[in-house]
Amino acid sequence: MKRVIFPIIFLILLCNIGSANELLIISGKNSKNSNKWKVEVSDEYANSETGKIIPIKLVLIERDQFPKWITEAMEEGRLGEIVGTPTFIIWDEQGKKELGRLEGYTDKSKFYKQLNGALLQISEGLHPGRREGSGGHEMGSPDSRRQMEGSGGMSQDIMDHVYKTPKEAKQASEMLGLGGEIHSHETPQGIIYMPGTTM
Repeated sequence: MKRVIFPIIFLILLCNIGSANELLIISGKNSKNSNKWKVEVSDEYANSETGKIIPIKLVLIERDQFPKWITEAMEEGRLGEIVGTPTFIIWDEQGKKELGRLEGYTDKSKFYKQLNGALLQISEGLHPGRREGSGGHEMGSPDSRRQMEGSGGMSQDIMDHVYKTPKEAKQASEMLGLGGEIHSHETPQGIIYMPGTTM
């Protein structure tokens, strides 16, 4: 009985948050992973369960092809910096702003799993993977840190988990149920480590 109830509740939550949301895809002509996503996912996406919940609004090939509304959204801080391709942005069409994102692509099953997970986090008021302006990964807002501390548990918002050592990131990854997987980013302040993969 529990196995049937969870998927039904999950789909209801996704339908509620997906109704006004769309998926923006920023890909690159020379991006191996962008091309891999096109081959493995793009043709079937519209007919998938997730595609019915959150349709694709548009696919952009290169940054110099951004329409004016995207450039304006970035300048006004409603859309975070695009640092690599492919980037999958969950876009609130009513509020005209980014709700969350996935960066990178490795395979179809992981893409759907992470996109569904991001949609679920958004339904809980979180902003998975969202970049604030050009700041990249940050330690999370003071509000999100207070929320994490006040709840007595570990925040599920991945942006609240930035560490200086691989060991700390691995521990957080295990506690978040990500199997100990981590990834790193070079920043002007040095290398940072985060739980999970970049897809």
